[in-house]
Amino acid sequence: MDVNTTEFSAPGKIILFGEHAVVYGYPAIATAIDLRAKSSVLDSSKQISTISIPDLFQKKQFELNQTPLPQELTALKFIVDSILRNFELKKNFDIKIASQIPSSVGLGSSAAVSVAMVASLSSFFGKSLNLEEINKLAHESEKIIHSFPSGIDTTISTYGGGIYYENGVIRELPFRISSAYVVIINSLIKRNTKDIVEKVKKKYEEKQNSIKEIFNNIHEIVIDAEKALIDENLPEIGKLMSLNHNSLKDLDVSHEVLDKIVNVLDKNGALGSKLTGAGGGGCVISLFDDFTKAKDAIKIMKEKNLQAFLSTFTTDGVRNESN
Repeated sequence: MDVNTTEFSAPGKIILFGEHAVVYGYPAIATAIDLRAKSSVLDSSKQISTISIPDLFQKKQFELNQTPLPQELTALKFIVDSILRNFELKKNFDIKIASQIPSSVGLGSSAAVSVAMVASLSSFFGKSLNLEEINKLAHESEKIIHSFPSGIDTTISTYGGGIYYENGVIRELPFRISSAYVVIINSLIKRNTKDIVEKVKKKYEEKQNSIKEIFNNIHEIVIDAEKALIDENLPEIGKLMSLNHNSLKDLDVSHEVLDKIVNVLDKNGALGSKLTGAGGGGCVISLFDDFTKAKDAIKIMKEKNLQAFLSTFTTDGVRNESN
């Protein structure tokens, strides 16, 4: 690779257990997956600095001093401005962003892009940041997009591996399951996370006791899941995923299409399946211990005109791809 180019990648994430209940102080478990976003920074041959994201804007390059920039680039412009201001450096460059992670479906795509870009741009200027600094700046940029992000996404993209999150406290959850295959299915149903969270909040206010019971069930699942993950007990992890999905159905945050996807996967060799993230659309995740069955499941989903990806858990966080 050209010596005047730096390139870093960062992973996406899935929430394995604990959606929605986590908002009310209960624990959740999330992990990095091997779908990655990549940021490349190279010397500009022009007297301007630019950014291009073909996944969002085909064949279009934006000047970073252009105003106004599209809303989708506001957070990334914040990263550029922060790095240039903190390092007091002047040099023209081109940033190119590419991602394997579908956007706006709860897989942490924006966080992965932010983390990769912070790492690549700072390294380009010869001022490499440590992981804590990368995470901090990426998290600040995420606030522009999501207002009050928990920090789960940028933490996982920065450090990789699994985490246990409870009441704002993130701790590492060490597990390494090389024999597991995760199939991710994008239902292609658009949903608004904020609206779904508000819907749950209204239910909680109206029927606090019954909703608390569901949250307590999810809490027990998370506790059992932590042990199963550490023990690498795939059948138990799959079983708990299915139980968690049923609890989310009880919470009325699933969708009939998500439920149909779960049923089809479970009938075709999955150890367990569930929605991941806010629900109401977005993605389903499904666990397999057999590569052939996982590939067959992807084929079935694609025949139904859905997006499907094969992934694995990963301990790799942000990574230098320049060499």
